[in-house]
Amino acid sequence: MLKTTISEEQYPSYMYEQLLDFNFNKDDIIIGLGYALKGDEKYKEVFKTASILDEALDRMENVKVPDKYKDTHKLILEGIEDARKGTKPILEAKGKDVKEVSVVIANSSPHLLGMDREQWKEAVYQLAKENKDDFSKVYDKKVEEHQNRKSNS
Repeated sequence: MLKTTISEEQYPSYMYEQLLDFNFNKDDIIIGLGYALKGDEKYKEVFKTASILDEALDRMENVKVPDKYKDTHKLILEGIEDARKGTKPILEAKGKDVKEVSVVIANSSPHLLGMDREQWKEAVYQLAKENKDDFSKVYDKKVEEHQNRKSNS
């Protein structure tokens, strides 16, 4: 996969945007578990959600990191490695029976902490020191996108 080139100026906002994408979508995995436990076919949405999460992880992982942010990016990569322990088994469970999928989701959820993960908390703290106004704008934009997506589904 090609690495996306991000300027030093763009890096904090870009990473925050990807972290928010992951964070806003991760809870849909737990909702999917609820559907699976009730035998509702909507549980199959977890596979779409796991793909969305994986895409956000890919976008964070596949960037040319400006030198200034190499240490912060190491924290992000540690979080990505753990998060993939959650998304990969879910994606691999596609086509399996609902009970098996339920177990996979339950076992994956500890790896899907999002920004509650220590590494990502620290990374966000480091990045937010750069420009809190940019972070506020990115947050507002992502909240609006998420609300629009939820109201359209």
